[in-house]
Amino acid sequence: MKNPELKNFGVQEMNTAEMSAIEGGGIINDLAKGLFNEAISITTNFVQSTVSFLGNTLGTIFGSL
Repeated sequence: MKNPELKNFGVQEMNTAEMSAIEGGGIINDLAKGLFNEAISITTNFVQSTVSFLGNTLGTIFGSL
């Protein structure tokens, strides 16, 4: 079987320096990063709200004693 010449298919060759300079990405990576950041944000807001609620509740309970 013949070894196909990739240049005929529009494939561009890259050297090692070029390959190390390329950063990954694309729609899948952006979507995953966005969902992860949103999950972190939701979790942070939930924890802050819960701690605030507990602090206010305990302040009211101990303040009335």
